[in-house]
Amino acid sequence: MKKILLIILLSFGLQAESYEKLKTSCNEGDGENCTHLGILYQIGNGVNQSYEKAKIYYDKACTLNHAEGCSRVGDLYYFGQGVEQDNSQAKIYYTKACKLNYKEGCQNLQLLQEEEAIKEKQDELKRLKEENRELTNEAELLDQL
Repeated sequence: MKKILLIILLSFGLQAESYEKLKTSCNEGDGENCTHLGILYQIGNGVNQSYEKAKIYYDKACTLNHAEGCSRVGDLYYFGQGVEQDNSQAKIYYTKACKLNYKEGCQNLQLLQEEEAIKEKQDELKRLKEENRELTNEAELLDQL
C-alpha cells in the first residue's frame, strides 16, 4: 500500500512540475506550451477543468501565432464553451489558424462556411415559401371577385 501511495505522490509531483514548466515556458512566449496549458484546462487533466482558463491560454498562444491555439479558441466559440456561442468569432480564429497553415483550422473554417451557406439557403427557402403563401392567398381573393 505504501508503494502505491508513493507512486501516486511521485506521479502527482511530476504532473505539478510539468505544469509549472509549461506555465513558465508559456509566460516566456512559447505558443505551443500555451496551447498545451489550454488543453489541460479544457479537459481538466491535472488541473480543475475551466473553459475560461483554457481560453486565456489559447488566446495567448494565438497572439503568439501558434495556429493550433487559434483553432482551439475557434472551437470554444463554435461550441459555446466558456464563452457565448458565436460563429463569427469562431470564423475569425479559424481563419487565422488557416492562414498560419493549420490544416484543422482550414477544415473547420470550410465546415463553418458550408453551414452558413446552408443556413442562408434555408432562410431563403423559408422566405420564398412565405411569399408563395401570400401570393396564393391573393390569387384566391382575386378568384372570388
